[in-house]
Amino acid sequence: MSKIRVAECPNCGEILAFYSSYKTKLCTRCGKRFDVIKSKIYGTFDDALKASEFVKKLKYSRKNARKYS
Repeated sequence: MSKIRVAECPNCGEILAFYSSYKTKLCTRCGKRFDVIKSKIYGTFDDALKASEFVKKLKYSRKNARKYS
């Protein structure tokens, strides 16, 4: 079973979940391709559901941090 990596697009800051075997990724927000190695990696998960929940929590915490700053 493939592992799922959670990382940030270095161009726009979007948080993305994708297979850990990917060397490059196309951002769904800004449409630019980036090297996974050059991005900020938040973690690797065995389960896609856990990775998805982590992405949701991370996006929610970022949204609230901007709201109150």
